[in-house]
Amino acid sequence: MKTIMIIGGSFAGIKCAWEVRRRIGDEHKIILLSNKPKTIFRASFPHVLFEDQPLEGLTLHLALNFANTGIEFIEDSLVEVNQDNNAVVGQKTTYSYDYLILATGARHAFELLPGSSEYAESICDPTLVLKTKEALINFKGGIFYTGVGGDYTPCDGPPFEVIMNLDYRLRELGFRDKAELHFITDKPHLLPPGGPKIWARLEKLFHDHDIQFHLNTHLEKLDKKQLYFSDGTAKPYDLCALIVPYRGIKALDNSKLIDERGFVPVSVQTFRATQSTHYNIYAVGDCVALPGPKQGHLALMQATIAAEHIAWRINQKGNVRAYLPEFKCVIDLGGKRGLFLYSQWMSDGDVVTIAEGRKPYESKVKFEKLFFEKHGDIGELHHEMMK
Repeated sequence: MKTIMIIGGSFAGIKCAWEVRRRIGDEHKIILLSNKPKTIFRASFPHVLFEDQPLEGLTLHLALNFANTGIEFIEDSLVEVNQDNNAVVGQKTTYSYDYLILATGARHAFELLPGSSEYAESICDPTLVLKTKEALINFKGGIFYTGVGGDYTPCDGPPFEVIMNLDYRLRELGFRDKAELHFITDKPHLLPPGGPKIWARLEKLFHDHDIQFHLNTHLEKLDKKQLYFSDGTAKPYDLCALIVPYRGIKALDNSKLIDERGFVPVSVQTFRATQSTHYNIYAVGDCVALPGPKQGHLALMQATIAAEHIAWRINQKGNVRAYLPEFKCVIDLGGKRGLFLYSQWMSDGDVVTIAEGRKPYESKVKFEKLFFEKHGDIGELHHEMMK
């Protein structure tokens, strides 16, 4: 009997649990450990911010979700990973494993962007989303900034959705001419993993909506009235909503598994941690140290490959697919419209798909519904969006 422990109860961890369970016999034990009793479907945050969708409607209660599935859920906080003893130390007790999958996600390092916790609204933090919603609803005009700040924020999609939804809301209220909207990114392009055709499409979208965008722009700090940039300039603002820098979780600091930012370097063939002493630790999702964005779609792809590799090792047979990262997202535009973007540019592929309208929005809503109906056991559904 083998024990496979998965740490993290969000997209990647849930996907790993179901994929491993599907591929190995019932005699093997699967444990999902999370410091939270529930997970929030963050991809639908725009519907909370702008469409009055209750946060509880996006909540998956993990103990109930995995009851009688052959996947054991334990609520406990990770303290450290002891590689030498193949052990996970939690606040409640210590757990032994044969294979360990880290799906811990990343943490929002507010301390790296001075003023961000006091003066900026948070876009991706489930504990702060309702506060952000109130600030956006009360914004009727003035100077608005959104985007990423500090250093190493590897996904600009959520602030893109915020500014497009705010633009739509202000137009519906008749206040758009009273607002100045700005998007800032430290990257050279809008959503760089999409490639040149997608960059051009997004720039046109912003131009058409009179949204100013600022590339290669490094926000260093903010106070109550101004944003301060690395080129020495300071800009006034009335409301700012940001994604702050990402870092790995502190519980991995002494694990001997991480890089200088706290993320876990992995083999892209298997998602095994490259610094795993016993070659039995894997990492998937936002906690991995890989170039490119941290997206839910990529996390689900990574989780499948790690699960397949562990099952291949246990069963001594089977297949493990190749990891060919692809850019895929649906951006909420407001008014129940969306923009579907797909590109193989990261893997030197040639397929690019761009579609705008109600269908992309509806596909996102449908995926959310199926995720909950299937208890997170979505199989290949994330590959089927918009097909």
